[in-house]
Amino acid sequence: MQDIAVDAADSVHLNGRIYTVNPAQAWAEAIAVRGDRIVYVGSDAGARRFIGAATRVVDLEGKMVMPGIHDAHTHLLWASMHQKCDCCFAAEETLDSIVAKLRAYGRGKKPGAWLVGGFFYYTFFPDHKPHRAWLDQYFPDTPVYLKEMTFHQVLLNSKGLEVAGIDKDTPCPAGGEIVKDEHGELTGELLEAASTLATSCLPIETMATKIDALRGAVALNNQYGITSLQDAGTTFDGLKGLVALDRNNELTLKIAAHLTWGSPQFGEMPNEALEALIEDRASYQTERVKTNFVKMTLDGVPTPPYFTEAGIEADGRVELQRILIAPEKLNEMVTRFDQAGIRVKMHVTGAGAARVALDAIEAARRANPQSTLTHDLAHTNLISSQDKPRFKKLNAIGEMSPAVWHQFGRTLGDPPQPSWEFRSLLDHEVLMTAGSDWVVTPSPNLFPGLQGMLQREEQSIDLVSALKMITINGAIAVGWQDSQGSLEPGKVANFIVLDRNLFEVPVDDIGETVVLQTVFEGRVVYAAAGAPGASRSESAGGR
Repeated sequence: MQDIAVDAADSVHLNGRIYTVNPAQAWAEAIAVRGDRIVYVGSDAGARRFIGAATRVVDLEGKMVMPGIHDAHTHLLWASMHQKCDCCFAAEETLDSIVAKLRAYGRGKKPGAWLVGGFFYYTFFPDHKPHRAWLDQYFPDTPVYLKEMTFHQVLLNSKGLEVAGIDKDTPCPAGGEIVKDEHGELTGELLEAASTLATSCLPIETMATKIDALRGAVALNNQYGITSLQDAGTTFDGLKGLVALDRNNELTLKIAAHLTWGSPQFGEMPNEALEALIEDRASYQTERVKTNFVKMTLDGVPTPPYFTEAGIEADGRVELQRILIAPEKLNEMVTRFDQAGIRVKMHVTGAGAARVALDAIEAARRANPQSTLTHDLAHTNLISSQDKPRFKKLNAIGEMSPAVWHQFGRTLGDPPQPSWEFRSLLDHEVLMTAGSDWVVTPSPNLFPGLQGMLQREEQSIDLVSALKMITINGAIAVGWQDSQGSLEPGKVANFIVLDRNLFEVPVDDIGETVVLQTVFEGRVVYAAAGAPGASRSESAGGR
């Protein structure tokens, strides 16, 4: 039978092991791309029909190809500004090395300038108790502001407290705590919303610096195969920076910008200004920056030393004193955002906060029965058995982050409880996504986390399910499943080439996967050494 003539593609990628995440055609040999769209997925022979005189032909050399990764939870500006502007600590430091790094960081700064660093772990300190006294002996006259690894608390020295105007009589903002020791003296620790008492005193970086940091963040995400993501708490400056990059044709990611509501601590503005930004969100939307998303923070973190998550008491009651947004107000706002076509991501780290979040989604479903919007529970690390079936019923997404499941062990919270129960949630048909929570993690690389999902003993899941979490499930969570998340004709040409076939290597090797090439909207936006080469067209006679 004679081949039917087709219009030539801009590029044809042959000789690959292409995992499409499309159950109707899970594997293919070749992809043809015209403009920013996939026009063919199938055999090498079929793809050759798309080769014309100007077609770029790429020999994939038998490498595995998969859809571009969707990171369901990241913090582009926070993470990139921390790496660019702060004094950065490694995951394991000694007190001596922290002092040395802070001193080196302070060289050349004006006298009295803040030393801003992180991230610290409580284990760095004597008796595992962070205290300003330790900093005071080395920095008695210089204000120091250290960020804790979860981003939910900070440590100041005495000079920092003085400059910020914080003393034993300072009233604490709602949802925060100014920590005092057993003698009623300030330890220098500010938990949750209390950190806002000091952040207003820190140096303000220029917008140009922030845009440059975001530019680096985009490139780093592309290096790790990420082509779309959810920025989980986009500040006003972060939004302006992303829009500037896109308008200058520098943004090689598609971004769901979750604007903050109800948390000036993370939104970096009073809530009235945050609400105004959400109302004005359409004026900031671009081709690659979408703004119909909101982030809310319902509780703290399930990690020592303070365990600020909202759990469930033995009698079944939620620890409402730890819920940062009153349930009645939360129900009202989720319903209102749902009516406005806004998808909501709610930070929940305790089982009680998760229940309150699901209650809010249920209230929205009752008020807006016609709505088909999905809403996210961010982190989804502690969920009660009675709440697991509610996800499917309410069309709620279980977003699993940060991607350190392989490092944190099997339990979280106080008392310790089973955490990140992948298999149990999958058995309840929860649509799960995966996020790096970059800023908490040292990079947005999701491959170590992918391996971790497969190595949780009875809570392990299979590779097919795990890959869906970082591709098509992420697209579904933000409503982009018709254009991305799998490799199919008509979808955007976002795909990555790997240095190994994830289905053929030992599970222990998956975390070391290297992305050789990232294609975004049909363009190569990242290529590592050893990436498959390209040549000009084979002759038309090769069809």
